[in-house]
Amino acid sequence: MKRFAAAFAVSTAALMLTACSQVASLTPVGGSSITSVRNAANDVLIEQSVPILVAPTCSAVDSGFTCVGSTLDGAEILVTAAGTAPYDMSISVGGSVIFEGNAQAVLDAAVLEGS
Repeated sequence: MKRFAAAFAVSTAALMLTACSQVASLTPVGGSSITSVRNAANDVLIEQSVPILVAPTCSAVDSGFTCVGSTLDGAEILVTAAGTAPYDMSISVGGSVIFEGNAQAVLDAAVLEGS
């Protein structure tokens, strides 16, 4: 039984890491405003170690953008963002706000970390 529990724990950890790496690999280098919002949201989720099952998919709405995804435990990931730069956005997981700020600042910080 101990072997099964250990194997299950390792498999679960690998799945969580794979989900994060899949999100990172889906992120394009540049793009439109909706891409900027999605990239910034993914950066925040990864930075805050949110266990992503389905990366947020974004769509344009009258006020800007809405992105919806889910965590490994089924909690909803909801991103709302303004349609103009610097794309003020709010990210909530399971109804709790984990980030409020602008997408451009997140993207700028990621560029600085990468250099």
